[in-house]
Amino acid sequence: MGRPVIGIVGNLLIEQGGFSPGMERSYVNNDYVAAVERAGGIPLILPVVRGQDVAERQTECVDGLLISGGYDMDPLLYGEEPIRTLGFVYRETDIFQLRTIKTALKRGQPILAICKGIQLLNVACGGTLYQDIGEIPGAFVKHSQDRKRSCPSHTVVTEGESVVAELFGSTFPVNSYHHQALKEIGRGLVVTSRAMDGVVESVESGNGSFVVGVQWHPEMMLTGGDEMLPLFLRLVEAAGSFAASL
Repeated sequence: MGRPVIGIVGNLLIEQGGFSPGMERSYVNNDYVAAVERAGGIPLILPVVRGQDVAERQTECVDGLLISGGYDMDPLLYGEEPIRTLGFVYRETDIFQLRTIKTALKRGQPILAICKGIQLLNVACGGTLYQDIGEIPGAFVKHSQDRKRSCPSHTVVTEGESVVAELFGSTFPVNSYHHQALKEIGRGLVVTSRAMDGVVESVESGNGSFVVGVQWHPEMMLTGGDEMLPLFLRLVEAAGSFAASL
């Protein structure tokens, strides 16, 4: 059995200047690619596509999924109207990413969802989001840090038995780059950690399969050390087991 293939779900970047303003580019940040390779997987970027059948077929070509971060999510997709503090949204990418996640969940593929990824995972399972952390009563932690991307900036506390508790202990520091957060938790998901102000920091599948969403950026933290490597190792291990079961 060769190395498992990890599909990194891509985004569309709109060129703001240079020689081709307005041009759309398929991309993911290279930290995701490096993290998968470092963990022993084969990274494969899944570009945003319009056709549902194409999105589903892309997902079927990989052994596990890494859902990357990105723009704010369109609140109309989870039944809410936009508030004034909502940032830029790109509905086309949201629809593609949700289709990809739902396909992977249906197939039982391992999923690691990061930052916006955890938000997409939650909505794909029927949950909702806080469009801005300012909506959350009592939220006081700075969730969008001003420091090196690899440096942790606040503490996470785990709840009960979980993958994150097993890998990182009952409390651990994380970096943070988000202004939206999980509100109503989607079907089949269990909250497994929170920030000190109660903001949800991770969710996992309640049925024992490897479906893990984290609000921080472990791939960025890997640029400064090995603390988060076990999370990617576990994704690659689960993807290998999935491939072997087919």
